[in-house]
Amino acid sequence: MATMIAEIFLLFLAGIITDLLVTRYTRSVAERRVWSATILSGVITCANFIMLSVIIRDGALQSLIGIAAYAGGNTVGTYVAMVKNAL
Repeated sequence: MATMIAEIFLLFLAGIITDLLVTRYTRSVAERRVWSATILSGVITCANFIMLSVIIRDGALQSLIGIAAYAGGNTVGTYVAMVKNAL
């Protein structure tokens, strides 16, 4: 049980980090910073692939919980990035 909670927390945290990287990528594209956008694009693609692989390897019910945790992290990451830019 503790292992499952730790995995859910890590997926949530990974979602936050991934979404913060997406925000940085979007800013790089808007500012026409080619190399930054290029590198971030590759990092984000790898991170998403790894996260989805980790989520899918479990059973169906646990996968749904993992997807919800990752999506929740993405939601919090968007909120943090938007609030940070608003200040």
